[in-house]
Amino acid sequence: MVNWCPRCQTALSDLEVEHKESAGHLWHFQYPFAEGEGSVTIATTRPETCYGDTAVAVNPNDERYRPLVGRLVILPVSGRAIPLIADEAVDPAFGTGALKITPCHDPTDLEIADRHGLPHVDVFNPDGSMNSYAGACEGLSREACRERVVQEFRSKGLLAGITPYSHMVGQCGRCGTAIEPRISTQWFVNTQPLAEAAIRVVREGQIRIIPEHFTRVYYSWMESIKDWCISRQLWWGHRIPVWYCADCGALTVSVETPTACEKCSGGRLKQDPDVLDTWFSSALWTHSTLGWPDDTEDMRYFYPTSVMQTGYDILFFWVARMIMMGIEDTGKIPFHTVYLNGLIRDEQGQKMSKMRGNVIKPDDAISSYGIDALRFAITTGNSPGNDLALGQAKLESSRNFVNKLWNATRFVLQSTEEWSKSHATSPTLPVPVKLEDRWILSRAHRLITSVRTLMDEYQIGEAERQIHDFVWSELCDWYIEMAKLRLRGKTGAGKDSSPDASSPAPYLISVLDMSLRLLHPWRTSYARCETHGPSGRWTRHSGWKPASTREPSCRTSQRCFQ
Repeated sequence: MVNWCPRCQTALSDLEVEHKESAGHLWHFQYPFAEGEGSVTIATTRPETCYGDTAVAVNPNDERYRPLVGRLVILPVSGRAIPLIADEAVDPAFGTGALKITPCHDPTDLEIADRHGLPHVDVFNPDGSMNSYAGACEGLSREACRERVVQEFRSKGLLAGITPYSHMVGQCGRCGTAIEPRISTQWFVNTQPLAEAAIRVVREGQIRIIPEHFTRVYYSWMESIKDWCISRQLWWGHRIPVWYCADCGALTVSVETPTACEKCSGGRLKQDPDVLDTWFSSALWTHSTLGWPDDTEDMRYFYPTSVMQTGYDILFFWVARMIMMGIEDTGKIPFHTVYLNGLIRDEQGQKMSKMRGNVIKPDDAISSYGIDALRFAITTGNSPGNDLALGQAKLESSRNFVNKLWNATRFVLQSTEEWSKSHATSPTLPVPVKLEDRWILSRAHRLITSVRTLMDEYQIGEAERQIHDFVWSELCDWYIEMAKLRLRGKTGAGKDSSPDASSPAPYLISVLDMSLRLLHPWRTSYARCETHGPSGRWTRHSGWKPASTREPSCRTSQRCFQ
């Protein structure tokens, strides 16, 4: 049984179904006994599926129905006789305690039906309309058939009551249409062995998930994982590499298009029309993009990689599947760290949607506030795994910060131009004499240490917040204002005998340089060895190392220090 979208007319995995609460009704219908007077009352939320009923089930411990088990009841909409059976899966507290069994349209009903050897009756066409098993309702939509069935029970005096009932309804993640559980021939992946290996590498610490509480969520999902339906009836995607022989019916699986059947050598082959689930193809991304299954240089060097950063909403769609497929195909984990960021929502915390009209378009935000302000607004103050509320207020605040930084930079460059020319050949920073100079340098170095620690702990938003507070308050509001007095020749306590010692210029330049390096978008710089050219390996170095140590050395050869 699969999740079927009548609009997209394709199978869906469990993760592609969004369950939303729906205000519906619970209809109470009477099914008369076949061999005498009396009836049993069932409760259902889906009257249109009555045409597919093959039994009525009760709990074997329910005293109300124990004497009735084994009798036949008449299905009023079709006149068919169906048995009344006992099964422990029935909840006596739901509805009337009597459950109509429709094997083709409910997973629990299918399990009950298979235990009792009941027939399967599918009453829907692929587009969700009623088929020939629905009798007079053939061709009607699900909604129209529901009204017709309720009216028929009412006209026969078999409608015992209607009560309001809210329940969760599965909807297609693509189009929002209510999905139909449907028995269908599809391709599946046996995920349990894959999941066991993926659980083990996380438990052993080979892969770390940030924030840590998502590790428990990961375990919960992986430990209860079901087989993965990977075939889709869509127009676009990777075609399933299976061919059917028209002569003997055998299957031929091949990477290359076969010319003959593997079993009978017949030439009449037809490829499976389905395509692979997008997430199945995406699960191969970590290694297939590097030339796998061939032993390529890129594969040897870049696999496994280091950090996988993505939204928490696709932890199972993508991350878990990359781990499973990476281990299965290569024998190695695809990455050692999973960093999960939150989602960007509006100021009220709602998900941005065109239907709601609460979407902030990046182009509009850049036009109004600038790219730096937008980048700063969506990164500062974040914490791993938590959503971010983004609105005009935060964009304006980020723009104000960028403006303050720009004005501070302009002031420092203009005020220190002469000092820079006279000290152009002096790479060292003079030993600070003034208290405020020692203070700002101390605060800047403390900030660097704190940012390093936060970055190592993946607290990126907090690191940026601390940089913001330092630049806005300590650098701009305090140190630059104090430096202005000294640049005008006023120290507040008489002039120093050494002009250089009293000049804040070198410290203004140095601290501003540190601040700009820290504020640079979080990235790592890379360089490639000129001697080895394209074959030289990329070497990583930190963006805020001193200039003298910034250039990396080539790692292609131990004897090369280019």
